Amino acid sequence: MNKIEIYTSDTCPYCSKAKKLLKTLGLDYTEFDVSNSFDEMVDNLEKRFGIKVMTIPQIIINDKHIGGFDNLDNLYRTGELTKYLTNE
Repeated sequence: MNKIEIYTSDTCPYCSKAKKLLKTLGLDYTEFDVSNSFDEMVDNLEKRFGIKVMTIPQIIINDKHIGGFDNLDNLYRTGELTKYLTNE
């Protein structure tokens, strides 16, 4: 089973696009609303992946940092997303 995390806020249009794409693909995810804890998310992702992010959404699939919506969409369009997903 895939473990997908998405860090969002409810006012972010790219967050909505990312969630819609994941739902369209039939992928379940855990959403973390970081509207009130953005700095904490930045610190946590820097500790986990050694990167400093400054935007949302941030998407992690099976403990691999994907990035934002554009990164997710590009992986999907090129067929590379399957490399990040487990065979279920």
